[in-house]
This record gives sequence, C-alpha cells and structure tokens, in this order.
Amino acid sequence: MLDIDIVYFSWTGNTKKVAKLIFNELKRDFKVNLIEIKSKNYPYIIWLLLSFIPNIGVKINSVKVNSKVIVICMPKWTFNCPPITSFLKQVDLENKVIYLVITYGGFDEKRYARYYANKIKRKKGIVKDILLIKRSKIDEEQIKKFTEKIANEVKSTATFK
Repeated sequence: MLDIDIVYFSWTGNTKKVAKLIFNELKRDFKVNLIEIKSKNYPYIIWLLLSFIPNIGVKINSVKVNSKVIVICMPKWTFNCPPITSFLKQVDLENKVIYLVITYGGFDEKRYARYYANKIKRKKGIVKDILLIKRSKIDEEQIKKFTEKIANEVKSTATFK
C-alpha cells in the first residue's frame, strides 16, 4: 500500500482541523502519516513580525517525510509562514508529488499559494494541486472533493509508485 505524508503547521488550530479531515478521508485507501511541524510558541506579535520577512525560518522539530506523495497544510500569513519555510529548507522534495493546502482569513491567498508553490518547484517538488480554505468557513465538502481527487490521481498514476 502506498504511503502519503500529511505535514502541517497550525498556530490557532484551524489548519490542524483541515489536516485531520484530509487524514481521515485518505486513511481509508492509503497508509497515511500525519506529521506536525512544531516550533516555539511565540506571542502573536513575534509571529506577525516574522511573517513580514520573506524566506525567514524558525527552529522546528526534525520532520522526516518518506512518502512519494506529500500533502503540506499551512496557514496563510502576511508574506511568510516561518515554520513551513524552515520545513521546506530541511526536506528533500526532489520528485515528490506535493498537494498544497492553505488556510487563510484575509486576502491575496492566490499570490501566497504561488509563492510557496514556486519554493517547492525550486526544490524539484511536483506541485499537483492547491486547495485554498477560508478559515471562517471550513468547507468539509470542498476538502472531501480535494481528497477524492488526490486518491484518484494516486491510484491511477504509476508515477507515484
């Protein structure tokens, strides 16, 4: 059975909720590893300041991904999510198939998604799809459709094997 790694960072719990919904859908057909990125719990003002500095990271736990397929779940902050930036700096994504899931509350989420998709592509990862989820209205049906798409693509594509 093919493994899928779901890697997430969540500060308020919204992204964690989305990651768990994806996990619960995918575990029906795959061996799924749910991996949390952990960092020091800085006060909001520190996170806000760090989010204004593109490409800056913070110290995180060691995160190992072994699967060919990775779902990365993250919040949209101003310009940068430092724990995710650190994760992308430490992980080997070459020829890994990536599904990017971004929870957001404000605006400009598409630009933010392109920014992180490009970071992944520079690490030679293959960004297959991006899901943008409004935090104030976590749409479980939208998440279910996204996970069905992942499952169908993984099952039907020899590239993942």
